[in-house]
Amino acid sequence: MLICVGSTVITMASVYVALVFSERQTAIGDPGRIAGEMISGIGFLGAGVIIQARGSVHGLTTAATIWYMAGVGLTIGSGMYALAVASTLILLVILWILGRIENRMTKPRRFVHFLVSARREAGVLDEINDIAEEHDLKLDDFRLSREEDGMEVEFALTCSVETRDEFVERMLEIEAVESVQVGE
Repeated sequence: MLICVGSTVITMASVYVALVFSERQTAIGDPGRIAGEMISGIGFLGAGVIIQARGSVHGLTTAATIWYMAGVGLTIGSGMYALAVASTLILLVILWILGRIENRMTKPRRFVHFLVSARREAGVLDEINDIAEEHDLKLDDFRLSREEDGMEVEFALTCSVETRDEFVERMLEIEAVESVQVGE
């Protein structure tokens, strides 16, 4: 919203300056240059939204939407209201359709917190890690604490509901594991 309104204000100011100087018959540069510079700046802002993590890229749709909304702001600032409304509706339809397609093609993932209570036996953590690797999950950060009669392993993962359920089931098959608590 802020990008769209900001682009509108900058475009309106650009048009206003061009009109004022043309009335004074003063030669000025092309007012479209401001719009061009604005789109370049918005591209830089969008690049900051894109995140690369663990071999995958996130934020491309957000970056493209930021850039697109700057264009909508330019059309509003230029007085092309019908184009602004039409292009906004087109964007909403595209995002809605692609969102539904993405949800069908991929399993929604969520952040899941695990607390595993187990008897103190050698290899429990290795077994949990092996099960995680079977499900293409990585136990990078975990907390291991000793209790009076056992130990607790605490960690968090991002996974689908199905993977979470399979992971819990497999951990409960470990002989030393007494309980698994899951929170989201």
